[in-house]
Amino acid sequence: MKKHEVVIYTSYLHIIGGIETFVYNFCTLLNWTYDVAVYCPRLPAETAKRVREVATLYVNPEPIECDTLIMVRMMDVIPKNVKYHKSIRMCHACKSEPSWYIRQDCNTIVHVSEASKESFKSGGEVIYNPIYSDFKKSLLLVSATRVPALDKGKNAERMLQLAKMLNDADIPFMWLNFSDAPLRNAPKGFINVGTYQDIQPYIARADYLVQLSDQEGFGYSVLEALINNTAVICTPFSTTKELGVVDGKNGYILPFDMNFDVHKLLKVPRPKSFKWDNTKLLKKWSELLEAEPEEMPQAESHEGLVNVRVITPYRDVVLDRRLNAGETLTMESSRAQYVAGFGYIKIIGEVGV
Repeated sequence: MKKHEVVIYTSYLHIIGGIETFVYNFCTLLNWTYDVAVYCPRLPAETAKRVREVATLYVNPEPIECDTLIMVRMMDVIPKNVKYHKSIRMCHACKSEPSWYIRQDCNTIVHVSEASKESFKSGGEVIYNPIYSDFKKSLLLVSATRVPALDKGKNAERMLQLAKMLNDADIPFMWLNFSDAPLRNAPKGFINVGTYQDIQPYIARADYLVQLSDQEGFGYSVLEALINNTAVICTPFSTTKELGVVDGKNGYILPFDMNFDVHKLLKVPRPKSFKWDNTKLLKKWSELLEAEPEEMPQAESHEGLVNVRVITPYRDVVLDRRLNAGETLTMESSRAQYVAGFGYIKIIGEVGV
């Protein structure tokens, strides 16, 4: 038996909006019962992709015939290249502009709420919008890190790589990055938040705390996640075990080369109660504070110094400040060579030469 043919017409669609959501939900829920098509001459590629997942999409079609034409915008003109047996015009708005009106050229008018109908003093019936709720699991990620930061190695590169892997796998996520500088070229789903003094409330609500450094002297944000029973995504820097990260139990320890199946992150570990013994730590501090001072060690001699020029802005942990491109300064030779290896600076000569 031939299905009842329905064409939904709208002169344009945005990426988001109430009408856009209605079109997707209507097609998703009714395309098994009816032969549903969408005719829309203007819409972005992202919206077109989503519509095509649930219905036939016409952008500039030859003449179309259908049983029912649904005009989802109240002021759109009925397209001349559509032949239909019955027509329905919808109103998705309240009359907030005096110039707005509902074209009286269809068999039936449908309002999406009583408020809409009342505001236009209109006839017709009210049918609330349907909703489809079988959505994909979405991940909430939080990170707190300096960007860029030499002492954290390829942290920024790994963050970009992980975000790309999630997007490529079509895994929805929102990643809040609390940092003193934004991560450049942030991909979809990645949000540069800025700096907050205390982000534990956000860590506590997240699925994961993310820390992808080469190394960490401690890793406060990791500890903040563990004491709030939030799973951790981290690289295998040495302090992960000291802090108590166990792969697959309270988080995932990813390889430095990021070669892993990103789909496993959808199975979020649910950490059990984590204990951190502040009492013992504070006792050690008290003993140290009250102890007699030890003899100061002899100062070590420093190696040769070199002049350097900053190529890429970064925050230098030794100088405790952000260095800007073009700035020149003096560094110890071995550290200058290390920093130059990351492309942040260029060595321009030895001091005094």
